[in-house]
Amino acid sequence: MLGKRTLEKLALLRLEDAGYLLNNNRASSAYYLAGYAVELGLKACIAKSIHSNAIPDLAFVRSIYSHNLSDLIGVAGLTQLLNEEIDSNQDFAKHWAITNQWNETSRYEVWDIMAARTLFVAIVDNQTRVFQWVKKFW
Repeated sequence: MLGKRTLEKLALLRLEDAGYLLNNNRASSAYYLAGYAVELGLKACIAKSIHSNAIPDLAFVRSIYSHNLSDLIGVAGLTQLLNEEIDSNQDFAKHWAITNQWNETSRYEVWDIMAARTLFVAIVDNQTRVFQWVKKFW
């Protein structure tokens, strides 16, 4: 079983790994791991809402195993907050749109350095970081 702290640590490690791979021209792996870091971050947000003394609804448990970032936003209860951020911050909106194109099947695709860098910047950009936004809700 993965705990919240483990998910947070894995998210940070995967993002760090993505940066390392990107800097070493390993675009496809960097692309996949950057998006996977966001997925793990959202799952850390979801873990925060699970209570140890209650059995969660089966549909909720199944929804946690999604790899779709928009679905995970919903499971984490962050849809309204995401929409508010998108409405109030045009740069964040662009970065979320780029990030949200990622999916788990990207690991089976070949990505060029431009695509990988575009996704990585959308996730870690200093001003409008998708990853930083997700971390606010851990």
